[in-house]
Amino acid sequence: MRTRVALFRFITCLALCLPAEARAEKTKPAPFPILRSYSDGDAFWDYATFDTANRRLFVARENGVTTIDVDTGKVTDKFIAGQQVHSVVLLDNNRALITNGAADNATIFNRSTGEVLAHIPTGRKPDGASLDPASGTLVIMDGIGHDAVFADPKNAAVLGRLALDGEPGTPVPDGHGLIFSAIADHSEIAVIDVAARKLVRQYPLPQCEDASGLALDPESGVLLVTCANLKALGVSAASGSILGSVAISKYPDAIDFDPVRRVFYVPCVVPGTLDVVGEGKGGAPQLLASVPIAFGVHTEALDEKGGLLYLPAGQIIIPKQPGERPTVAPGTFKVFVVNVGH
Repeated sequence: MRTRVALFRFITCLALCLPAEARAEKTKPAPFPILRSYSDGDAFWDYATFDTANRRLFVARENGVTTIDVDTGKVTDKFIAGQQVHSVVLLDNNRALITNGAADNATIFNRSTGEVLAHIPTGRKPDGASLDPASGTLVIMDGIGHDAVFADPKNAAVLGRLALDGEPGTPVPDGHGLIFSAIADHSEIAVIDVAARKLVRQYPLPQCEDASGLALDPESGVLLVTCANLKALGVSAASGSILGSVAISKYPDAIDFDPVRRVFYVPCVVPGTLDVVGEGKGGAPQLLASVPIAFGVHTEALDEKGGLLYLPAGQIIIPKQPGERPTVAPGTFKVFVVNVGH
């Protein structure tokens, strides 16, 4: 998750001061039922990824990666150790990559055994990462270093770096060699040519404060970007034009596009909802549902074939000393399983 000290201080106050019943009353039930939940340790969490081939959920945690076998329900608290893990990216040959924000590197490992296969040096605080399918290149975003690192997943070699003008979010590939990334502190979308390793366009987001989550509908060419000022914007991936806006809940983070149901999933920390956003006329975003999940939810993983969405959540605690990491109130971390395929 990106650096959000002020954000976490605010939401922690809400978590302590606002009763759970009051938070739940602010949203209306929607037809996306919670089927079950899994509990685990109290380490802070970030992005999650669903491995369709192995039927396993990977959740990035402060101290490593938690896995859940979704067929047996077995939870492995620390499948692989890590240092402030942010992203989990699936690779070929049953491999995966994690970014270690506190170690300034990324790790490639075996998905079945957890065996560490290689390390990739990055810049400061590697966070979001993805694999560009057109070139087969890994793109890793450095949250503090403000750059993109390009790497070969076959041999873990760094191919190049690209300086950016702010804090980049998760890189979103279009499948044809371009990567989109929301630049939070400048509220813009950077468009990167992966093969050339160049910044080719910048889309300003004048209506958006603290751009965070970003996802793409590759069929329509619509990007959805979420903002701290209680809205999400539809943006043309081709031109950068603003297609419309929609109200959402507070503090979104990672978002996903569901290519089967053609909707965007936007988990929001406060009051702990899953906002489901569709595309209206001309690609304008429309809020279809706001589903109560649990306070603190901000990332998810989609099983698009199974029609299930996995949403980690927990009560976030901000330490009083500056520089210390947020923690999770003991016993509150859960992964909720939501039926989105009904």
